[in-house]
Amino acid sequence: MKIVSVEAIPIAVPLTKPIVMSHITITQSNNVLAKVTTDTGLVGWGEGVEATDLTGDTQESIKAALEFLGPQIVGADPLRRTTLWWAMKKMMHANETAIGAIDMALYDIAGKEFGVPVVELLGGRVRDEVPVLTMVGSGKPDVDIQAAVTKYEAGYRWFKVKLGIGDVNDELKTVQGVRSQLPPEAIVSGDANQGWDEPTAMRFLNGLSGLDVRFIEQPIPQGDHAAMVRIAQRSPIPICADQSVHSLNDVMSFGRTGVAGVSLKLVKLGGITGVMRGAALCESLGLSVNLAGKIAESSVAAAANIHCAAAMKAVDFGCSPGNQGISADVTSRPLAIENGVIAVPTGPGLGIDVDQP
Repeated sequence: MKIVSVEAIPIAVPLTKPIVMSHITITQSNNVLAKVTTDTGLVGWGEGVEATDLTGDTQESIKAALEFLGPQIVGADPLRRTTLWWAMKKMMHANETAIGAIDMALYDIAGKEFGVPVVELLGGRVRDEVPVLTMVGSGKPDVDIQAAVTKYEAGYRWFKVKLGIGDVNDELKTVQGVRSQLPPEAIVSGDANQGWDEPTAMRFLNGLSGLDVRFIEQPIPQGDHAAMVRIAQRSPIPICADQSVHSLNDVMSFGRTGVAGVSLKLVKLGGITGVMRGAALCESLGLSVNLAGKIAESSVAAAANIHCAAAMKAVDFGCSPGNQGISADVTSRPLAIENGVIAVPTGPGLGIDVDQP
């Protein structure tokens, strides 16, 4: 079997309501689907998600990278995923999003060729369904606490409060209120998205002392590794690094430093191959994993996340696929959240049929 074409297909993924973060408000993501076709007629799908605030990638840059990489791998055996992953990383510096989109598509092809879901190519299922880490966050304590309670009643058990978008004292009240209003079985976390300086971060974290909060993510801007480690070592709440992690070397740099975990993303690490390598590193380094999609992604990238989550030994900091709250998808059978969980797709490959015009 050989690859005969790689197509870059721009798409728009709109949200039902804007997502406000400390540094950007997202209403729609302009992504790119990677369509890899073989000489046997098998087609694999992957997705590159625009992430100007995280990777610097725009729809145009992802498309350009795919159009560069595609011709380089035409004629190659799509089942040789590791060989192609390393080859693509040598062809282009960075551009992990485009590499990851092709990597997803190659896994999709392999699953279809062997008649198994992608999770079986990753070592088999550790779990049959994945609890969804859902977000709340408007900067208004009463609104966010009620939103968390409503989502709990709908079946969600994992919660992340978006921070760094309002007054820090109000956001402290929000996390305290969410924790007090939800039963002990609910898991509460927060994500500051680089929104604070070091003193503000410590003031907020100390305000949570004694509360059962699973982790606070990226309290300060990326780039100051020493400050992140200092905060982690002094914080009463476990710290997760997200924007500070862009490579497997970055994962290694936080191992056994006091930082409790890292956020692994397909767009940062080059797709399924990179994420699963990152998970193995985390296990050996004692780091918890937060497996996160980038807002907003279609069911294609979300399915890739869910297959990874199903195959990992543990996802102690939760899994948040980025198709939550989208108002349009690329398939008539979207990956569905039911009672707060997503069932791992059982169809061959990613298990998502893309509707083509």
